Amino acid sequence: MHVTTEYSHHRNKSRLDKAGESAAVDCVQNLSKWAEAVQEISTWPEYEPQPLHSLPNQAKQIGIDKLFFKDESKRFGTSLGSFKALGAPYAVYKILADEVFSHTGIRATSQDLRTGKYKDITQRVTVCVATDGNQGRGLAYGAKIFGCRCVDYIHNHVSTGRADMMRDLGAIVIRIDGEYEASVERAKEDARMNGWHFVSSTSWSDFDNGIPQNVMNAYMVVVDEALRMVPAVEDITHVFVCGGVGSIAAAVFLGFFTRYSQLRESQGGKAIEPPRFVVVEPTEADCLHQSAKKGEMCLSEGSLRTLMAGLACRGPSPAAWKILSWLTSDFVAVPDRVAVEGMKALATGYGGDVPVVCGESSAANMGVILQASSDEGLRQKLGLDSNSQVVLFGLEGATDPVIYEQLMGRSPEEVFEAQKHFQNVRAV
Repeated sequence: MHVTTEYSHHRNKSRLDKAGESAAVDCVQNLSKWAEAVQEISTWPEYEPQPLHSLPNQAKQIGIDKLFFKDESKRFGTSLGSFKALGAPYAVYKILADEVFSHTGIRATSQDLRTGKYKDITQRVTVCVATDGNQGRGLAYGAKIFGCRCVDYIHNHVSTGRADMMRDLGAIVIRIDGEYEASVERAKEDARMNGWHFVSSTSWSDFDNGIPQNVMNAYMVVVDEALRMVPAVEDITHVFVCGGVGSIAAAVFLGFFTRYSQLRESQGGKAIEPPRFVVVEPTEADCLHQSAKKGEMCLSEGSLRTLMAGLACRGPSPAAWKILSWLTSDFVAVPDRVAVEGMKALATGYGGDVPVVCGESSAANMGVILQASSDEGLRQKLGLDSNSQVVLFGLEGATDPVIYEQLMGRSPEEVFEAQKHFQNVRAV
């Protein structure tokens, strides 16, 4: 028997209006040159494109035409396994290249930094961030491979397992007694006092320069891969992304919208409708949903106590919000059990589909799709029908393997093994 799940949905009636476009124009312009980041990261020895899975049996069960799942669970290895393994390391590379240039007049390559060629300069540099886990691991990884110091600030809800994984990568980890925003303020203040570099995607100035712009440009690797892998981009009707401060959702939606604009131009202005862009958040950390309802950026009044730890943010990134309020069609907030249902469905591989490892902070979009298959009201609100072609962005793997196994009843390694068996069978 299906148990009805509570959810909140808001349809953005001002989507794509001129006022929203005008407010977002500087952000869009400042994020228009992501090709350099995509090209640079593609040269890194650990880089390989991450898959876009087709889930035909799950699509049939849900009652839609096609379901695609962008899988970041093995990005730079399962111990990182998140889209954030792209942004922070790329920002570290740019910071250190600038530091070397200021001392020597030479523009160091990423390979120069990896080999320690300028270690006497880079080892004096410190980068820091406030994190729920993924960003901190990504930053520690970037600091380790490119040769500088890293300090990660975590709040009192971050699991011990996630903290240990940051330390294992060489980071100094400082736990703050408070929620995420308290760790942000401490990290920013320590960076200011010590001359450190605070590495975050959150921008208060339209991504006009520096670190947030570099982080966002690196995130476009995920979007670029997905756009190349989708069989027919023009046929996609829905794109789902889970939202925290909104940075990755803004990147994904902007990337898809830019491609649709290019398609329209290539066909002489022929009307090609962009997909519905759907943001999914935890009920207890729904700053984007609440901002959409109020028509202006605001804070969530939730407890921030959510299993979806990477989404436990009090307020949006101001610059990302400008893009999201213009492009997003639907804002959905759901309780934690929706994310768990999504995780289980992906790990199982419905009807013979490929099994996928997806962490708590990125599985709620799958949970929402499952809910819509048996909730006609939600189905209609999201505009899902038998012709719908949906892309879900699974932006993290098992970021805390212990928590994953507790929730799933099986380890991430077991799911990866089943995935490997599936791929081997398909290859025969």
